[in-house]
Amino acid sequence: MKIAVLEVRYACGLILTDRVVVRASSRLILPPRLTALLAELERSERRTSTSVTVDGVTYRVEGTPEAELVLGSRLGFAERLVRGLQSVASPNAAQRRLNRRFAHMLSAFSVIGACYLVQSTKNWDTRAIVETVLLCAASVALFVTGHLCFAGDHEST
Repeated sequence: MKIAVLEVRYACGLILTDRVVVRASSRLILPPRLTALLAELERSERRTSTSVTVDGVTYRVEGTPEAELVLGSRLGFAERLVRGLQSVASPNAAQRRLNRRFAHMLSAFSVIGACYLVQSTKNWDTRAIVETVLLCAASVALFVTGHLCFAGDHEST
């Protein structure tokens, strides 16, 4: 028996991860709390994928007629890459909020960089002026991008 990490993805963006036991027969033993939670979610949400990671290798999870979960085939590189890119292309509310904060943080760092450049420049030539203007423009662009693209639920950051 080995301990593995089960990952269940739903269409709404919810991703559940929990530890499960994998028997030598490739049958998965789920904790009672996870079994109850999955049964409740099946009533209202559509499951998009289920996978389990055993010793660093990701496998599909397949169901049996007896309503048991067993290890399936190994996931290919392309499928793992697509799964990762899907979470970037369609982030949930928490990911949007984090992306917004990250864009605003980069905006603040651009302003700090511009201020440092202004303070430390002794000889103002074309290069120093262009760098300062570009840092200020990047700061404004990142702030607006964070505000408009990741606004989501209009929560305070």
